[in-house]
Amino acid sequence: MKFGICVTLTALVISATASAAQQLPSADPEASIVEELVVTARHPAPAWWRVEKNGASVWILGVLDAPIPPDVIWRRDDLDKRLKGADDLIIGPRLQAGLGDLFGLIGLWQELRTSGNLEDTLAPPLLDRFVAERERLGKGPESYAHWRPMIAGQILLRDARPAKSTDIGRQIRGEANRLGVSVHPAGEYDLVPFARTALGSLTAESEGACLDSAIEDAEAGQEVYRRAAAGWARGDVAAALKAPRHFDRCLLLMAGGPNLWRHSTDDLAEAIARAAEKPGHSVAIAPLRRLLATDGLIDSLKARGLKVIGPADEDPEATSAPEG
Repeated sequence: MKFGICVTLTALVISATASAAQQLPSADPEASIVEELVVTARHPAPAWWRVEKNGASVWILGVLDAPIPPDVIWRRDDLDKRLKGADDLIIGPRLQAGLGDLFGLIGLWQELRTSGNLEDTLAPPLLDRFVAERERLGKGPESYAHWRPMIAGQILLRDARPAKSTDIGRQIRGEANRLGVSVHPAGEYDLVPFARTALGSLTAESEGACLDSAIEDAEAGQEVYRRAAAGWARGDVAAALKAPRHFDRCLLLMAGGPNLWRHSTDDLAEAIARAAEKPGHSVAIAPLRRLLATDGLIDSLKARGLKVIGPADEDPEATSAPEG
């Protein structure tokens, strides 16, 4: 059950709200990026931003919007320096479920599965592309056979990316735990209502569209993801933003997705603003597109009257990773 639930969480976090189950949004909130924020860091390491208020500070690392391949090494000097002595590590809101939700989770798991064979349900053009891509990846039909199309698309993307790619956010949370820094989500949302709303909003058309988007991202090839990851690792924001996102965009444009995106972005901005009220410093992480989007996290912080210092700004107080 673990893999299916984890796969679903990715979709749920960006694709549903309990209040807007059937309303299709008009715009992708991450489509427009604030151009002046697309910079290259002054040092060859991931780009950081800093929020300041009355001597307090919150360091914000924009994390890659895709898993990072194992052969792309990023320098963690700045991360370790900023985590040491930090009050906490602030992360985005998370979905949670308790023991009381066990039967609901089992029901959700069953809704992700199908009794028939996925490939028997796909129309010929989509079926041909799906089969061609999984065969190119050396995968048989059994890995996808009994999943709904949206989930099969996410599995296909996992198979298409470089082997052993990992989530950067997970790496950072692990580093914080190693250094004894508390990890604080900006909010907690109940999983089961979100999941039921998301699954209830799906149609054969929308699931087919997302599977088509996943195939398109997989067809881009591993090198595209590797170049984006390498760009992120050296602080080249423009290069990092070139990771394919047709599938993520499809999920985001499902029922209520932009509403949840707005809500969770505001919660993260509020958590950072509260941290900036306290003496000392904190560290925060945010997906790069959420950070840089028009009306995204940086815009939300500035709207709260906070000073935001960018990775390319002249800033004598900023620390940098040592050369070598």
